[in-house]
Amino acid sequence: MEEEKKATAAKAEEKKAPAKKAPAKKAEPAEAKKPSAAALKAALAQMEEQETGKKKNTVLWRVLAFVMWALAIVAMYLPQIGDWELPFGAMRMLVLKNYTAMIIDLVVAVALCIGAALLWKKANHIHPVKSHNKIVQFIWNQLGLIMAFLIFFVIGLALILKNDKLDQKTKRIAIAALAVLTLLVGGASADYHPVTQDEVDKVTQEFNIDIQDPDGCFWTTYGRKYHLYDDCQALSNTSAENLHHTSLNEAWENNRGELCSFCAKRASDSGATDTTAITPAE
Repeated sequence: MEEEKKATAAKAEEKKAPAKKAPAKKAEPAEAKKPSAAALKAALAQMEEQETGKKKNTVLWRVLAFVMWALAIVAMYLPQIGDWELPFGAMRMLVLKNYTAMIIDLVVAVALCIGAALLWKKANHIHPVKSHNKIVQFIWNQLGLIMAFLIFFVIGLALILKNDKLDQKTKRIAIAALAVLTLLVGGASADYHPVTQDEVDKVTQEFNIDIQDPDGCFWTTYGRKYHLYDDCQALSNTSAENLHHTSLNEAWENNRGELCSFCAKRASDSGATDTTAITPAE
């Protein structure tokens, strides 16, 4: 009886005791984000400039873009000057009910606005914005979209609502047309693959590292060192899913900044690699 009581008491104690927590799994390092095609293109363009010593005149492209945006405003809203019957200004042609001239002005304004945005994007994809401020980056990269919204909707809406010579039906039709034009031009002017100078610098750095060590390196999910050889004795018990083959830069970004001593000795003995050169930049 006493033994049964002891056994019952022991079971009761086990139930009260907190369950042991399973050891937490080590988080696998996140995969490094691959550079976009736009960043690669910009990096190649900048490296070409450095190699040839000739810079592409992106400043001229930006100036031309602003000139074209100004001309688009002229085609849309140029008022009558004195007694001059100028065939410009889609809004003025609407009031005068000269629909043929109005359509021509609209087509010209659309072409100028889209052309300006393409020039701006072309310049951005060679010499991107250097600012780290997200708002500045957005404005700089999406200036074509912003200008399309200002030129075709904001200014147009203000002038239509203010104009007393247009009846309500005409105003509604004109506003709807401006909204459609804004969507059309804005869609063609937006930069769907914006890039910053930080991204370009990262691509350039990785390119230079890969040139120095084209075979990259190896590291494991739970290890803290990187290896130059996949048959290193320290990797003999590593499963394929836990072995990563990346550039040196990616290994360093994942906190694998120390070279395996076995690989360092092997490289030094073979004379194939300068192990002093393959250390993370300070």
